Amino acid sequence: MRYVKLHHDRLQGLKGKQVPEGVKVCLVLGAKLRPDNSLSPILQLRVRLVSIMANTYPDWLFYISGCRADTTVIYRTLVEEYHIPEERFVLDSCGYNTFRSLWDMDLFFKQTRFYILTSSFHIARSVRIARWLGYDAWGIDISDYEKVKANPYFWREQLAALRSLWLVFCIRTPLGRISTSFFHNRLLRRLRRNEQQFDAQNEQILQRAMKNVDQSLPLTEYFFRQLMEGVATEFTQPMEEEHLMVSLSHVDCTTVIEDVLALALCYRDGRTTLADLKDYYRRMHYHDGAVSFATRNHYFTWIMQSAIKEGFVERISPDEPVFPFTGVMDLQPSYMTRNKHLFRPQMDDKKNYEAIALRQQQRVRFTYIPRELLNMPQDSELGVIRDGDIMAVVCDQHSWARGVEIKHLLIAKWISGRLHFYHATGNRLELSNMDAYTFMKDKFTMIGVAVYRLKI
Repeated sequence: MRYVKLHHDRLQGLKGKQVPEGVKVCLVLGAKLRPDNSLSPILQLRVRLVSIMANTYPDWLFYISGCRADTTVIYRTLVEEYHIPEERFVLDSCGYNTFRSLWDMDLFFKQTRFYILTSSFHIARSVRIARWLGYDAWGIDISDYEKVKANPYFWREQLAALRSLWLVFCIRTPLGRISTSFFHNRLLRRLRRNEQQFDAQNEQILQRAMKNVDQSLPLTEYFFRQLMEGVATEFTQPMEEEHLMVSLSHVDCTTVIEDVLALALCYRDGRTTLADLKDYYRRMHYHDGAVSFATRNHYFTWIMQSAIKEGFVERISPDEPVFPFTGVMDLQPSYMTRNKHLFRPQMDDKKNYEAIALRQQQRVRFTYIPRELLNMPQDSELGVIRDGDIMAVVCDQHSWARGVEIKHLLIAKWISGRLHFYHATGNRLELSNMDAYTFMKDKFTMIGVAVYRLKI
């Protein structure tokens, strides 16, 4: 194994070996946060060690890999509490496990020579995987800084290493690539078959939802409740030529809003066939209704711009700050082009990339209600929000999602004078048991809500 030791805040070679020359990149592996989304003791130590090395080696670049939550908290802590310039960090929010974090270093970031910072019990497996992938990687021994010396995860590490070896075989060997291609093509065939099943399910849901519509409820609320029997899960489309695929039974926080709006518009206009539903969906989901990856509305404000243009919704948030819409979001969207590796293979197409980059040059500006004001009662100025309104949760720009404006989507519901909401979460659709202020107050990436309303 190839290691260097962090001792007295500097790297030292082990067993007479020298510290490798010219290595100025460090991969920092993430770990689970505490239930309250704060740093666990393991992550606190890693953050402190990154701050030490960042000060000792001012020309180093740090890649922080993990899920969206832990990379964001690590990044914010290093930038805001340790005052390390943000340009020294690169976030990989798709590093869901050790193998994926290491695989991304070459696939997305073109880095094959780097240090690895993680816990002592984990470093051996990390370096082993890196070597299997052909990297010139060095593990950093941090045992001088750790209080617990024993390895409580020995067997987990051995089993995980075997799994990673199998993945390397699938990716790096001709036989493995053939088997991987076979299963990928099988998945695509399955997804194409699923499209026919989706249409049959959509027809059933559509006809059921259109019967005996409860007109005492806002249409958006009524149709959301009709979809609550579905499964809230990220909806995957085949990575082939772009085509419209709709599933009312498989939704996430964005597609459920599009589904609810499409169903409400079908009822509003008396057009209740599946073709009508798909037509409304297409006109919201794609710019000018033209179906292609380049014209897909990849940002929620783009979806709303198309919906407003078509006369489907109206924006309640005014153009200029007026209480309670005192927050202003003014940015040039950039998440798609800054993170093109997350949208392969489509973003590898030069035409797609250039078309989206051109659309992103148009700045997005809107007002929103800051998170702190969501604690007001219904009989205050916050009462401008009505039941059934769409609340787009505005995203803080010092996070993994820099360059994207909206983090989550909600449908408003007033309960006992407090602003609650419907939303998609985990594997279900639900009416939240907590109000919007309580839901957002400890989530620093959520800074407020912009408001939209279905046009009747």
